[in-house]
Amino acid sequence: MSALCILWPIICISMLGCGEPVKPRPRVTVFYPPLPERPRIQFLRTLTCAEDIEPPKKKGFALFVVGEEEEDPKEKLARIVLRPYGLALWEDKLYVCDSAGGKVAVFDFKQKKYHAFGHKGKDRLGMPINISIGPNGQKYITDTKVGCVYVYDRNDTLVRTIKGPDKGPARMKACDAVVNKGELFVGCLTNSCIFVFDPTSGRLLRQIGKRGGGPGQFGWPTNLAFGPKGRLFVSDMLTARVQVLDRQGRFLQQIGELGIEIGKMVKPKGIAVDRAGRLYVADAATDSVQIYNSEGRLLMRLGKLGFGPGDVQMPAKVAISYEGIELFSKNASPDFKVEYLILVTNQMGPNKINVYGFGNYQGVVPDEVERAKAAEKGQASTQPATSPASSPATSPTSQKASSED
Repeated sequence: MSALCILWPIICISMLGCGEPVKPRPRVTVFYPPLPERPRIQFLRTLTCAEDIEPPKKKGFALFVVGEEEEDPKEKLARIVLRPYGLALWEDKLYVCDSAGGKVAVFDFKQKKYHAFGHKGKDRLGMPINISIGPNGQKYITDTKVGCVYVYDRNDTLVRTIKGPDKGPARMKACDAVVNKGELFVGCLTNSCIFVFDPTSGRLLRQIGKRGGGPGQFGWPTNLAFGPKGRLFVSDMLTARVQVLDRQGRFLQQIGELGIEIGKMVKPKGIAVDRAGRLYVADAATDSVQIYNSEGRLLMRLGKLGFGPGDVQMPAKVAISYEGIELFSKNASPDFKVEYLILVTNQMGPNKINVYGFGNYQGVVPDEVERAKAAEKGQASTQPATSPASSPATSPTSQKASSED
């Protein structure tokens, strides 16, 4: 058994390719949708381990003379993200819950350093799943093995735990926790509901929903997110849908339903909502991130199953960040202007954390050029030669508006 304990970290390290300094990968530009359509999203980079951010270790004669200090296998394993789930970007640091490693990995881009916490001491984490960060830097980490919410301060020091109500059919098994307007919303798997707490005292304020498949009811409320209008979005793995509620829990809308067709859901996990109200859903079964508009209509899919740049395998979480764009701007194409970041964790495959940019492609789009040429030819063959000012072309939108006047 002791030999296996020693070999297991080495096996994991060798499988992930993070035991030695990482060779720079050739840069490949990946757009969604791909050219010749106009891209809206670009894949920027992947993060997997400490070597992805820290400068390479010294080599050569100095290492030969001084020698390399032997690293503890457990500490070496802590420098690798094994099975990521929740993540959040705050003050140039990316925090990632590693459920298999029992830790929170921290990529500090400003200092170009990596560290982890939660995997040592008496208050070590069991299975950290999700993390959200409040405006004051407090971090709320859910642990499905222990069942509670751990609260860390801005310096990553544990300050309290929220264990949930004593009464109820089962103890709380917190899967996600999000702070909004001074209240902490916690998705509970065992009780199929959302508990709302005072984040400072841990006092239970109210309960939203109950077990069931109807409006405002839940099977497994897996992930939570708040939209720009203060609406609460809840993904449910058992009922394969996302429900939209108000802060008091009143049902407003359902997005998605069970099915393998495009636009439907099978195993929705992490969700995020951008400032325009677009909903992002990571579906672990279909290996994709689906993007819906505020009415629930599918706009596009991000990612595909594979091992290449931008590919996904069992995506677990998707997060939106309007901060930290400069940290990845060097990875963006010169023709692509990033407006905000999309971060996706994958529980399988080599691409553990994918970073994408949502924005505007300012280069030439072949399809649009061809359509413009075709339109010009059509107008030239069907319309008399008149000046554009005296005979403007009427768009379908303006036709509809004219017919409605």
